Amino acid sequence: MKTKKHLIVILVVVALIAVGGYYVRQRRSARRQIQQVIADVAQMAMRVPRGDISRQIEASGTISGARQADLAFASSGRVQRVYVQLGDYVEEGQVLAQMESAQQELALLKAQNAYELAKISGTPNALREAELDLKVAQANLDNTTIRAPFAGVVTAVNIEEGEHASANSSVISLLDNSVFYADILVDELDMHLIRVGQEALIQVDALGGRRLRGTVSQVGMIAQSSGGITTVPVTVRIDDGPAELRVGYSASVIIEVEKAENVLKVPVEAVVRQGNRSFVTVLRDGERVPVEVVTGLTDGIEVEIVSGLEPTDEIVGFNFALYDRTRSLPSGAMGALGGIRIGGFGR
Repeated sequence: MKTKKHLIVILVVVALIAVGGYYVRQRRSARRQIQQVIADVAQMAMRVPRGDISRQIEASGTISGARQADLAFASSGRVQRVYVQLGDYVEEGQVLAQMESAQQELALLKAQNAYELAKISGTPNALREAELDLKVAQANLDNTTIRAPFAGVVTAVNIEEGEHASANSSVISLLDNSVFYADILVDELDMHLIRVGQEALIQVDALGGRRLRGTVSQVGMIAQSSGGITTVPVTVRIDDGPAELRVGYSASVIIEVEKAENVLKVPVEAVVRQGNRSFVTVLRDGERVPVEVVTGLTDGIEVEIVSGLEPTDEIVGFNFALYDRTRSLPSGAMGALGGIRIGGFGR
């Protein structure tokens, strides 16, 4: 019996030793593979390319139309006719609705008669009084009609024929959809880079993420603060707004504020800062040599090399995999990463 127990203990110990040995071997193998990958990456080299680099500012906001108006009667009364319905397109000056106007028409006729009499036999003051009465009567009659102040689309009809309309209560809403805008708020720290006329891309999620082209058309004069953040309103005119675009849609805007074309550029991780000096490691005669460079514009992924490198130079010492992955991100995607810069090299 004791012999059997000793045998079981021995087998368990042997199994544990075997498992432990296998685990140690696996860890050593994995460590060797990692070291080999690091060594391979360290030896990878990339020739310095030429290309374009742009610096962008991202902000979010909403879509607005060129003009919007809530139209109302100037006085109370019963609505006689409504000539439009939701979605109708109207021209500037077109009659949209009318209220009963018998009293106003009568008042106008009386004023006209009084004015004619005053011209014949009245004193200068009487003539002036009759003239003013006539103007007021004409204005009161005109106020019984709502006309379109501009061409656009009817976005709301809040009254029906026969209903009573209150003075200055919105009856019909009108939108000028000839042009759409994206109204955004830009951080005050970026405002020194914003200029009217800069190109922009507007992404509208409601259109399936479709990107529209636009131009900065207006920069606000007054900053506003909320939650400890100060921003400035900026308006971007949309150049190619589709018919399905709607006022109030949310939008993300990317404004190109700087651009360097056909310049030498390297991954930002390849640049090492030492105080006010910048260095890039290159291969020279098979040796890794740090070369001092002067940098320019950066987009957070690549940085312009103003001087210090030649197109024939091969650079080493950075993470190729990370560089390829970030370089393949769509325009503006770096903002989604919270502004993280690769390798600690900043603007």
